[in-house]
Amino acid sequence: MNSIIYELAEFITTPLFRWLFLFLGIMLTLLQYLNSPQRFSYKKAKFGLSFKWYMYLLCMFNLFTSSLTTMGQWSTIPFTDKLPEYWYLYLFILCFAIITQMTVDSEQYLDDGTFSPPPPYMLSQKYRVLISYCSLLVDILLMVQVYIYFGITDVNKKTILSKYVLERFGGWISGNKLDFLFDWSGIIDVLIKLYILVLQKDFYACDYGLPPSWNA
Repeated sequence: MNSIIYELAEFITTPLFRWLFLFLGIMLTLLQYLNSPQRFSYKKAKFGLSFKWYMYLLCMFNLFTSSLTTMGQWSTIPFTDKLPEYWYLYLFILCFAIITQMTVDSEQYLDDGTFSPPPPYMLSQKYRVLISYCSLLVDILLMVQVYIYFGITDVNKKTILSKYVLERFGGWISGNKLDFLFDWSGIIDVLIKLYILVLQKDFYACDYGLPPSWNA
């Protein structure tokens, strides 16, 4: 049984799969945001923000942590030598710009009794929930991949806290603490994706002041 788990861990942490799932996670983040009906709502969310800007901040945090993961992977397992050294910065500047422009251009809707339909590109709730499930699973897998890949820094420390937390991702040591925190931020990514999944599963247009036609 242990040999099967070891081989599976080796398989999912190969460079090919790590890059494939990283790019898939970025694409799903963008697709999930594009199809989030909450971002068209005037209703207030946390911190006094409307859902429009609240969903924007959640998406931007996901993209930011993805950019850190990309930076780390490129420094350890680059998939080609044909790209400029900091090519990923242009990629994420483009992603940030797309999300920002999409948010600024998005009209906020209000239930005015006219049954205004959602934008034509918006998928039905069934597919929005499916995308959210896929995005969550990919984020979990990305976290697992990085967790396995870095191993344990000091195997002589036997406490649960050291073995499963403090000695992971290069360890909580001088010179590595910032990277350690960045890698563990993937947990926050997973929690955000879980939260967005709940929002999509429990979506009801009336709760967000949106026309009932958005429930489909």
